[in-house]
Amino acid sequence: MEEHSSLRDNFKYVRMHSATSINEILEINDIQRLEHLARMFAKYQMAGKRYETKAWHVYFRRIAANPIVFYQNNAALFYEDNQYESEKFEVTDPTLIHGDLHIGQFHYYLDDISGERVFSVRQHKKKLAPFTWDLKRLAANLALIAYRQCFSDNEISEILEVFAQQYIRSVLLPCKNMLIRKISHDIKQSHQLEPLPLQKQCSVIGSLKVEHRMHEIDWQSIDSVKSLMILAEQLAIITAHLHCQPPITVCSMQDVPNLMIENNADCCTRAIQTSLNSYVKQRQLIDEIRLFAIMYAEIAERDYQLFFKNFRNERIFKGPDTLMNTQIQHPLANARRVAILIVGGGIGGMATALSFARAGIRVRLLEKNTELGEVGAGMQLAPNCSRLLDRLGILQKVQANAVFPKQIVWMDALSGERLTCIDLGKKFIKTFGYPYIVVHRADLFQALHQACLESSMVTMETNRTVTSVDERPKSIMVECADGMRYDCDMVVAADGLWSSLRKFVCDDGPPISVGYVTYRGTIKIDQVSKEAGLENVQFWMGPNMHLVQYPIRRGELFNQAAVFKSKRLPDDTDRWGTKEELNETFGVGCEHVKNALELLQTNFRWPVYDRNPLSKWSRGRLVLLGDAAHPMLQYAAQGAAQALEDAWALTAAYKKHGPSKINAIFREYEQERIPRSSKVVQFARDIGTYAHQNGMEKMARDTTLLLFYVIFEYIYLYDDFKE
Repeated sequence: MEEHSSLRDNFKYVRMHSATSINEILEINDIQRLEHLARMFAKYQMAGKRYETKAWHVYFRRIAANPIVFYQNNAALFYEDNQYESEKFEVTDPTLIHGDLHIGQFHYYLDDISGERVFSVRQHKKKLAPFTWDLKRLAANLALIAYRQCFSDNEISEILEVFAQQYIRSVLLPCKNMLIRKISHDIKQSHQLEPLPLQKQCSVIGSLKVEHRMHEIDWQSIDSVKSLMILAEQLAIITAHLHCQPPITVCSMQDVPNLMIENNADCCTRAIQTSLNSYVKQRQLIDEIRLFAIMYAEIAERDYQLFFKNFRNERIFKGPDTLMNTQIQHPLANARRVAILIVGGGIGGMATALSFARAGIRVRLLEKNTELGEVGAGMQLAPNCSRLLDRLGILQKVQANAVFPKQIVWMDALSGERLTCIDLGKKFIKTFGYPYIVVHRADLFQALHQACLESSMVTMETNRTVTSVDERPKSIMVECADGMRYDCDMVVAADGLWSSLRKFVCDDGPPISVGYVTYRGTIKIDQVSKEAGLENVQFWMGPNMHLVQYPIRRGELFNQAAVFKSKRLPDDTDRWGTKEELNETFGVGCEHVKNALELLQTNFRWPVYDRNPLSKWSRGRLVLLGDAAHPMLQYAAQGAAQALEDAWALTAAYKKHGPSKINAIFREYEQERIPRSSKVVQFARDIGTYAHQNGMEKMARDTTLLLFYVIFEYIYLYDDFKE
């Protein structure tokens, strides 16, 4: 851009306030400008597309094409830079001339989801604006195109001169005394602009239909000074024509009570002609437009380079806080070579790491938190989970801290009546090969974690937040927030319900809230009455609520979980499913339920979520596992078990096909696990529906259970794991 400095120097005599402000933009440092760009993108672009991930991605990739496309699709940035300028040519007569055709009355854009071209008319917050806004924006666009085509300074200046003079000529054409001298030019051709059919209906405000013909310009085809000069003339003529037309009234006269508005073509034309009623004013306008366009084109070029140097793709730019929360400008770290990378250090990730380690396969595990650990309380482990813990060699450690309940007892939360039970004694163990146990979540995690620590095949790293995953021809590159990179043969996303990697396989939005909330916690066993049933898992069922109780950690602690449906609509806040709603819902329960509520810890609140099953868990060399693939409601007590089944199946497929056949590994893994896990997801939903019934449905259910019709479908979960 140094070659353009001489051109700027030629215009020192017309440096007005606006030019001085533009100079200030050029003089501020890169960090300040980048912060401004980040705020603008978050406010005007990302905010409108944050619920449409695909739209945001498409938009981001489109503007990354080159500085011209970047500039043309960021009108808000242009107006933000210029909104406080002191304009030389303001319209003085009362009129509704807007001068802001790009984001004002006329709005034309490409829909990033449908791909359709949309034209609409809308009200802008500014009722009046200088007509020079349009001229500056178009002139800067012409200058930017000329820069990209490597035109000389003199050629760029001549093109801008033609543009401004043609605009003035077109505005003053109706006047008998045209003061500006005619331009002598030999160009007889016209740049062909074919009308572009729109796929959406034109806007209607009141009873006024907007008739329009849109023309799309192929900027790449403009490769000569002649063709760009012709286009500049045509743009000037069209802009002058629009400025001299009465604008569409999209606001009532009460919005501008101090103005007596004469809304007709003559008034609009006269207002601009008054501002250009002398040769001196015309010359000032031409010089201001030329100077501004040359300087702002340089700003646009700089903005483009600066923005995409730091935000290389849409996944890196996450809003105005990106610069504060992410180390953007770090040296490019050498990628660490890893065969199998596991993202997520929860139960699913630990089980996967241990499963591969037991098969003699080296893995590396990343956890975003600074410490490895599990938050939670009690959990139930069915025989299919115990079988896999045995295969991993840690069942005895888990059972050493577990409790072996005698029964799962289904109770009526309203009347306190015992409805039915599932006996977990000798017959159950003989049938399924393993007992049904209940443990503290931290005890299960500790057994898995300790086994991984003792294995030389597992490397664990904490404080590693994965920000991007990109496929390579023969590997997959994972980058973390601190700049650390891993070049992997295979990546396992075991990062839980709120997985950040799931979107790279299936961008299906956030998890599904079913409107239920869980309050859970543990208390010391001596605080609990023996009437609570210290040898069983008790499942108290009521309308849109249930309470689960059982002892854990060698019988030293008592676990309780109260689940209920909020009457308020779920959102991202904690204003629904409150403690007050908890007390109100369970206040209709029997005496035992009310007493249990007094001992319930209410400082742990978990909204209940799941997701609809996917038909595919992998993409390229990335595969989902556990809650990242199939989060489910807790009612079937199968979350951990299904994650362990995933880990075992993935390891078995890897051993069978070998590291060179990733597609075959993922295909076999998905064929085995997707049907079963999808069945369990639905089964957990069915248990919730069954347990939370009300009215006649509840009465029929209770009668059935009292008649000793045991819930046989609950048993099928473990049937695949008989010896």
